[in-house]
Amino acid sequence: MQDSRISVIIPSYNRAHILKNAVSSVLKQSYQNIELILVDDCSTDNTKEIAKEITDSRFRYYRLEKNSGACIARNKGIELAKGEYIAFNDSDDQWHKEKLQKQLDFLLRNKADITNCAMNVYDENKKLMYVFPDKNKIQEGIISTQALLKYNNTSTQLLFGKAECFRKIMFDPTMPRFQDWEECIRLSQQYSMYYQNEILVDTYQQRDSITKNPKKGLNGMKIILEKYRAQIFSSPDITECFFKKMSAFTCLCGKNPIQEMKYIVKACPNLNNRVRYILAKIGLYKLFFKLKNK
Repeated sequence: MQDSRISVIIPSYNRAHILKNAVSSVLKQSYQNIELILVDDCSTDNTKEIAKEITDSRFRYYRLEKNSGACIARNKGIELAKGEYIAFNDSDDQWHKEKLQKQLDFLLRNKADITNCAMNVYDENKKLMYVFPDKNKIQEGIISTQALLKYNNTSTQLLFGKAECFRKIMFDPTMPRFQDWEECIRLSQQYSMYYQNEILVDTYQQRDSITKNPKKGLNGMKIILEKYRAQIFSSPDITECFFKKMSAFTCLCGKNPIQEMKYIVKACPNLNNRVRYILAKIGLYKLFFKLKNK
């Protein structure tokens, strides 16, 4: 097995209270030939002081001059990275000890450019909520652009791949949410991406996490729709799945997803979709959604 350096990038903003756990889970990896780059997104807490306490020679700290968002922080980390491979972690996530070794082995075995594993998703009280991605919606193997548009199975802390891929295709800082999903759509168009059906990450959703902001989620999906409209409408299955997800965010924003349901029923005009469309038109679908997801 080749011993190639892996660059690990952690963007962080005001996460000093949990940062050490994320850093420790990287530095304690069974695969040791790594560098860890912490990109501080101009935090106002004591992140800088915490970073100074980390004495491991593989650790590097870089502070942005102004708060710029996680995408710019990750892109800066990519620019600074010296490794042949790149992986990402977030300041509120912890890796399993064998993550890097298992992902490197999987990538080499499948002759892939990028891999994506699975994770446990916990709430703030460390209660397991679910496993992502849903094993019923994705199988181990190659991930196509069409599969990504149908079902978002990505998250930055799950990604591992050749550094050249991320240097060529960086994160889009204009995305309010789903930066990782949109990034992987573009990556899948030029590189071979594989899903590794193994849980290698534990993520803990914080109260102020971007994943809890439905407005940003809806706006992010609108941007993806604008960028990939032709591909989304190229298949009834993709159209239905994409707009079902988008309709959920519309409901979470307190609105009825009339336009989304119109696209869905046009693509797949079955009885259930027709009923949902009628409910949306008469202003009752958001109530139906709320009762269904209590």
